[in-house]
Amino acid sequence: MLALPCAAADVIEVGYTGTDSVGIQDDRNLFFIELLKQSLARSGKPYKAVVRVRGATHARQMQMVVDGLIDVLWDAPGPEVDKRLMAIEIPIDKGLIGWRIFFINKEDQPLFSKTTTEAELKKIPLGQVKYWHDTSILRANHFDIVETPTYNGTFKMLMSKRFNYFPRSISEIWSEQKNQQSMLSNVVIEKNLVLHYPIAYFYHVSQANKVLAQDIQHGLEAMLRDGSFDKLFEEFNGELIAKANLKNRHVIHIKNPYMSDETYRKFEHFWFNPETYDSTHPDSSTSDSKTSSSAPR
Repeated sequence: MLALPCAAADVIEVGYTGTDSVGIQDDRNLFFIELLKQSLARSGKPYKAVVRVRGATHARQMQMVVDGLIDVLWDAPGPEVDKRLMAIEIPIDKGLIGWRIFFINKEDQPLFSKTTTEAELKKIPLGQVKYWHDTSILRANHFDIVETPTYNGTFKMLMSKRFNYFPRSISEIWSEQKNQQSMLSNVVIEKNLVLHYPIAYFYHVSQANKVLAQDIQHGLEAMLRDGSFDKLFEEFNGELIAKANLKNRHVIHIKNPYMSDETYRKFEHFWFNPETYDSTHPDSSTSDSKTSSSAPR
């Protein structure tokens, strides 16, 4: 396998990347990092997850996995994903990344308050980083997209009114509001809408790294069985879900042409659903056969 032995005796380092932002506090990956550490801990091997680089673009991160410079990344299915990578088929965020609320300029709230349909929302220009999967999904659904070159730059372009909204996952938007405060003097979180499409993050490793893939898979499955997966999910996301108040927002559902019906059905009892979500009783039943797949081959 490609994971590298550490200087300390018998320790196997598993390298991952930080986020694609630079020069700012960015907490978007904290859940995925902790989940990776806990899944590796269940392998019985002396793994140690370590960050090796931060600020790399999406394409660069994938190439770094292929080249063995890092060992694992978390990503969503899409046309941009390098075919030389192997997905570990457990949606590690339960699809929460597909529930999107918006950063907008404060004076635009009336525009969104009167928007109730997919057709109406499609007419309002939005900003998206050009290499993100979400951009491909929104383009396939014929949204009016202004492509941006960088994550940090998207906030600056929103403030300068190059477009009207920047859709963000409910697992990201609150920390971004705090971390990007200096760039959000006139930017607020829209109050009434949520855009949803089926998408989820999966851990990916190189096709040549089958042992690591199996160890991560088995670790995740163990966490699903003992309920620690749901506990960790709730620890990192429960407060954010409550804050988003999804049950009182108007939901606009769109399709994701890069998520197959087969993949979605395989985990049909696993996806986050605000209508059935109960933070007081995390559902450990997600460890049944409908949410588990065979180890990667």
